[in-house]
Amino acid sequence: MSGKEKEPGKPGRKKKLLFGAGIIMLAAAAGTGATVWYLSERGEIQQREGAPEMELSFGEDVITAGGSTSVGMQEENFELDYIDTELVIEEVYLSSQDEVEAGTAILKLTDESVETARRELEEKATQADLDYREALLDGEEEKITAQQTLDTSLLNGTYATYTYEESLKEYEEEIESLQEQIEEAQELVDEYTASIESDYYYTYYEVAEKEEELNSTFAALMQLYEEWDVEYLEDQYQAASIGSSSEGSGSDASGMSADASGTGGSAGASGGSMGAQGGGGGTSNDSTKLTVYDMLDEEVQENEAAYEEALENYEDAKATAEASLAQAQSNLELLKIQLEEAQIEYEKQQVSSQSDYDAAVSESSSAQETWQTEIERIDDEISVALNAKEEADENLQEFEEVIGDGYLYTTSAGTVMMVNVREETDLTGGSMVLAYSNPETVTVTASVVQEDIASIEIGEEAVVVISDYGNFDGTVTSINPVSASSSRSSVTYSVVVELTGDVSELSQNLSASVYFGVSTQDLQTQGGQTEGVSGEETENESGPETAAAEGE
Repeated sequence: MSGKEKEPGKPGRKKKLLFGAGIIMLAAAAGTGATVWYLSERGEIQQREGAPEMELSFGEDVITAGGSTSVGMQEENFELDYIDTELVIEEVYLSSQDEVEAGTAILKLTDESVETARRELEEKATQADLDYREALLDGEEEKITAQQTLDTSLLNGTYATYTYEESLKEYEEEIESLQEQIEEAQELVDEYTASIESDYYYTYYEVAEKEEELNSTFAALMQLYEEWDVEYLEDQYQAASIGSSSEGSGSDASGMSADASGTGGSAGASGGSMGAQGGGGGTSNDSTKLTVYDMLDEEVQENEAAYEEALENYEDAKATAEASLAQAQSNLELLKIQLEEAQIEYEKQQVSSQSDYDAAVSESSSAQETWQTEIERIDDEISVALNAKEEADENLQEFEEVIGDGYLYTTSAGTVMMVNVREETDLTGGSMVLAYSNPETVTVTASVVQEDIASIEIGEEAVVVISDYGNFDGTVTSINPVSASSSRSSVTYSVVVELTGDVSELSQNLSASVYFGVSTQDLQTQGGQTEGVSGEETENESGPETAAAEGE
């Protein structure tokens, strides 16, 4: 390395690394201020026919292709677009073919330009911090205002709901009351109807029982009259006979009832007369008969009065029940009409209240959306300010890490292939500063035929077999969409596979065979070649063909 090498201070962090594979072409132009340039291109693609013969077999699904190795190149490229200040190069320390280690100084910037850039970034960071703080304060005030507006709108919406419910409550209560009255009226109608249809009051007042008692005692009275044949009873007998004949046979309940009512008074009168006559000179036997007859006659009269009272009560109760049924039916129909009218009024009020409610809810919903939009806007503004602040802080930090001491450094070791900067010129951000070889990166560019290319994907694993060097695991990193054709029937595509493991022994343009979709672990599983994995040589130094044969 030339005498320009310098390592002042702590190595800075690289901003960006670009990796490539290919053959480096260098040229120099004579004269003062000559520039160095290079051109990197893909390694020469080796056709499948040129690949070493392989004996490994993974089945029909594994695609095999031939290719060649390329030793990686690395560029030093520093992104400085976030700096408006022009950084002036004071001195360049490296030139082509220099061997460098990681952390070797590439160039030095003028102190003035570095300090100016630092002040610029510090001012931007300070301003971004102030803008962020202001955005926070303004945002909090705006959020409070938005929340108050939302609360007012929600309160109005809640009140509208209350109004809607209250406007219908009176109608609902009236309908509920009418429904209860209708149920009670229906129960009353059913009760009266049942009592009339079942002749409840006839049983309740025991009309039949009292009639039977009257007829029974009257029949006993008539039997005594006929059996005893007391002449003092002749007039009464004749009166009773006449009453019985006028009503019919006198054996049914209605006939006997008529006889009882027709003869009761005369029987009582006759009894008194007979008692008087008996006291005046009747026999004791006749007197006894008259006493018994009087007692039985009195019982007949009592039964007759009880029967007539029961019959009267029954007829009054029945008439009252029929009148009550008619009134209850009328009330029921009236309540049904009132219920129908109340339901119609309820529906009308419901339509009106629903309209008012919908308007209030719509207004409340709009306020909610407005609040949400306002909050999102405020948060977005705060987020933008925060991102600007963080970006300004990151830019300042990155500046200090990369060129804070005024120097740019290499990020890894290698041989310098090209230097693309000069003293007393401005350092252009994003352009290449330096390119050097990186032996730690080796790729194989394989040639894949057209019918197989659709089965290969970026990120897919692969096994690379290199004669005399062994087997290596790899990963597909790129697929060249541009096809190469040597004839109408032979079209191939370039697929780049990056090797892993120890690749320090590999060099440029070594022939290789690539197996897509498998790994070296699959070789061990199938009992194939197990030595030389990850760059170690196989036991059989004669190449992959013999090793594969031994695995079989």
